[in-house]
Amino acid sequence: MKTMTRVLLITVLMNGGFGLTQAAPAEGHGHHGKRSDGMDWKAGLNEEQSRQLATLKLEYKKQIFPLKLKLKEAKYELAVMIATDKPNQRDIDKKIDAIIKLKAEKMRLKVAHKIAVRKLLNNEQQVLFDLKLLKKGFHGKDGGHQGRH
Repeated sequence: MKTMTRVLLITVLMNGGFGLTQAAPAEGHGHHGKRSDGMDWKAGLNEEQSRQLATLKLEYKKQIFPLKLKLKEAKYELAVMIATDKPNQRDIDKKIDAIIKLKAEKMRLKVAHKIAVRKLLNNEQQVLFDLKLLKKGFHGKDGGHQGRH
């Protein structure tokens, strides 16, 4: 019973608690997360680029979704392995290696998608796209607004 309680607690924590908190939109973004500072590379897309981008996004989602599920499952399995009365370090290390492999594959797909998107853009759009990438790379996923108030 003690192990089951641990697994339940770990599951709740890994799923973001009980959903009582909600992240505030990052600064410089409007109501629906649209940038209000003129740095939105998507704003200048023509109809053909928008169509191609939608196709690329759909293909990316089809590839990444099963990988995300496998990653989530592996993380749950790791949590259960840790929460047992006698954790097996060798099995835990194997699970960690599997998680790292899944994360690497996810990152490869994400980077390949960004490269494909960038190829659709003209020079001006690429500059805005590159600036956004560099800003994310330097400040993190939300452009450096995480934890700031």
